[in-house]
Amino acid sequence: MAETIQRKLNDSPAARWTALLLIASTMFFGYMFVDLMSPLQSMIEAQRGWTPDVFGMYGSSEFILNVFGFLILAGIILDKMGVRFTAILSGVVMVCGGLINWYAVSNAFEGSAAQSFMDNFMNLPLKWWNITPFYDGMPASAKLSAIGFMCFGCGVEMAGITVSRGIVKWFKGKEMALAMGVEMAIARIGVAVVVLGSPLLANRIQPVSVSRPVLVAVLLLCIGLISFIAYAFMDKKLENQMGESGEEKDDPFKVSDLGRIFSSKVFWIVALLCVLYYSAIFPFQKYAINMLQCNLKYTAEQAGLVFFVF
Repeated sequence: MAETIQRKLNDSPAARWTALLLIASTMFFGYMFVDLMSPLQSMIEAQRGWTPDVFGMYGSSEFILNVFGFLILAGIILDKMGVRFTAILSGVVMVCGGLINWYAVSNAFEGSAAQSFMDNFMNLPLKWWNITPFYDGMPASAKLSAIGFMCFGCGVEMAGITVSRGIVKWFKGKEMALAMGVEMAIARIGVAVVVLGSPLLANRIQPVSVSRPVLVAVLLLCIGLISFIAYAFMDKKLENQMGESGEEKDDPFKVSDLGRIFSSKVFWIVALLCVLYYSAIFPFQKYAINMLQCNLKYTAEQAGLVFFVF
């Protein structure tokens, strides 16, 4: 009798850990891109005229749209469309943002019509109310890079919540906490790898170029998109086996759900903890390597090695 019970794809340890590896690899490449420019701050200052203020504005652009509602929209898309659609969409958005970012710091952008356009685009006053990365005097390359990073940020954060949903689907009743820990560990290794690899790619190959590491990272994002597509095929097969219990049969999103979330004290406590942690660690990640270079006269490679240990 027991032999007639149909085994689902996620009942196989090999299958569910393969699915995890596919989605974790995309986050690995995504996290690489997040901190790709950190070891290159002094170089891009010399080659493109980005001051520390400009670099900070560029770094903050990743979060602007997410802070002002996109992540909520991403959650709604995930609830409505499911893991497969949202994963592939997030991968496409990351690749598009990465391509824009690469073009902005490449030699092809210098002297182009796009540069002339960006010189006259979004020259807002540099006032306290201007929280955008667009202000009068900001280099054209930084403006376009900020747009690309903004786009990429929407994709990578959408991917983050999609991956969490996918892990729940594949590991529910199994090694869910371990799977989430492994996924996050793989993603964080991406940060460690890029602080070592980015300056090497820029400096050790002639001519020295700040755009070369960005191009390599974009190619890796393309591989990540392929990983998401491969995961989608596995996820479709699992959903066919799950039938009515599939993840796309969950309760539909309702606007009233937002009120229930925002009225929860536990939600606000968790959110505050995240704000405190993120406000401490993410700005540090952006400036740490340059800080070591300026204060201790380290090279970018030496500072990257110190940050790699962290």
